[in-house]
This record gives sequence, C-alpha cells and structure tokens, in this order.
Amino acid sequence: MKNALVIFNPVAGVKKWGNVKSIIQTTLKKEGYEYEWFETLKCEKQPLEQFKSKKFDRIIVSGGDGTVAEVSSFLIHNKIKTPLIILPQGSANILAVSLSLPLNLKSALLYGLRNKRKALDAMQINNMQYGMICTGCGYDTLIMSKTPRSLKRKIGAWAYLWIFIKTIFLYRSKPYKLTIDGKRHVVVAKTILIFNILPLGHLKISKPFTKHQIIPNDGLLNIYVINPRPIRDFFRFSRHLLVFQGKKISIKSKKKRQFQIDGDVFKGKTMQIEVIPKAINIVAK
Repeated sequence: MKNALVIFNPVAGVKKWGNVKSIIQTTLKKEGYEYEWFETLKCEKQPLEQFKSKKFDRIIVSGGDGTVAEVSSFLIHNKIKTPLIILPQGSANILAVSLSLPLNLKSALLYGLRNKRKALDAMQINNMQYGMICTGCGYDTLIMSKTPRSLKRKIGAWAYLWIFIKTIFLYRSKPYKLTIDGKRHVVVAKTILIFNILPLGHLKISKPFTKHQIIPNDGLLNIYVINPRPIRDFFRFSRHLLVFQGKKISIKSKKKRQFQIDGDVFKGKTMQIEVIPKAINIVAK
C-alpha cells in the first residue's frame, strides 16, 4: 500500500462545484493509497515541520498559488524530493497552468498518481525565500499588491487585468543596479522580471520572451528589463526590452521598493536571486 500526504486548503479560490475533499479521498483509495490529511490553518506559516521526517510516496497540495508556493518552499528548504502533485484550486493557478497540468480536480490527481516526477529548478531569494515561477520588481508588483483577494475570488486572473487598466498610466520607470553573474548594468526600467518558468508560455503575449527558450530545469534564470516610454509602447515592449540569462542576479535600488516572488510582495532595497538546480520534484510533463 502506498502512502500520501494531502495538504488541503479548504478555502482556496473561487466557488467550487462538488465535494473536493470527498473526491480526493475516494480517488486515493481507488488508486491504492493510504493517506495522512492536513488542513491548512489561518496563520502566517503552516506547521509543516511535523512532516519533515516522515516518508511518503506522494505529497499532494490542494489549493491556490499561495498554498502551492508555501508547500514548495518547505520541500525545497528541507531538500525533500518526494514527488509533489498539484491540485489547482485557486483563482489563477499560475504554476499548474505554466506546467500544462490538468485543471480538473480528479484529472489532476490521477495524472499525479500515475505519472513520473520531473526535477525542476527553483529560485532562492535573499538566502531565505524561494520561488518557482517569477520574481522581480517594478510595475508588476504594483499590480499584485493592488489586486484585492476578494476580486480574485470573484473573477479569477481577470482581476489582474482590471488593476492593470486602472494603474498603467500612473507608474513611472525607476533606476536600478543590476548584476548578473558578476557583470554590472545600470538600467532604468518600468519592470524587471526574472523567470524560472514562463507563465502562459503558449499564448501570443509571451512571444517577446522567447529570445532564449525558458526551460525550468536548465540551471539558468532568464532576466527581462522592460522600459516602454510612450504608453502605446507598453503593448510593443519587445522594442524596449533587454534580455539576459544567468545563475546569480542582484537588483539594487537607492530607495526602498516593492519586490515580488511568485506574486507575494515585500519591500526592500536589494534582491539577491540564485538558481537552485533540480531543487524540487513535481509530477509534470
């Protein structure tokens, strides 16, 4: 009998149809799995340390991007290589979409139980935080910090587009010192984005980001410095785009700015980012 740990967020995302908990438990039993069940708490940090020394065949996280990010960070920090199954139950589900995982609950669970793991890189930020998808600073952080959770629950990822429309005319470019693998650059940018995985890479809007193919297990990070000047150029930003690749990146600002890690926003003057090759195992294509 195989054994799984289920980390379940009972309040994630928009309104759900059907009994999510029952579907997960019934499917696990049919697939020959025993399981340990943990429901997330209303607290700043989930008490996941209790599972650090336990052995599981699969770790299953059911929730939105925030829950997935916290579980992923726990696994990376503790160097736990148990395959992770993502059951996307949030409003945006960016990591699941980026990895082309099934968005249907039962399909995602069966896919995770029946397929092989894939070792993916991760990002370590300021020696204490971790990211899987994207980190950076500038206009993207404004969108994320200004988008209310209540709006995301109602209309999902479209909430970000609404905030973009409301704020695009207000945000000005800022100066930064950018260091990539020891080479220094002084840049003025509306936003600096560092990708490990390209969200929505299958859409046309992502084409400006394909100068270097973004591969989530190649040991490299992809850096994009974007500085469109006339407002019309924001929709043609490939004309005002600097592209780099590297393993160690530093972003410095004279003033305290907002930075983001996979959508989680914080403030600071310096951001140190380093790739961690093959840091986590996720069941993905």
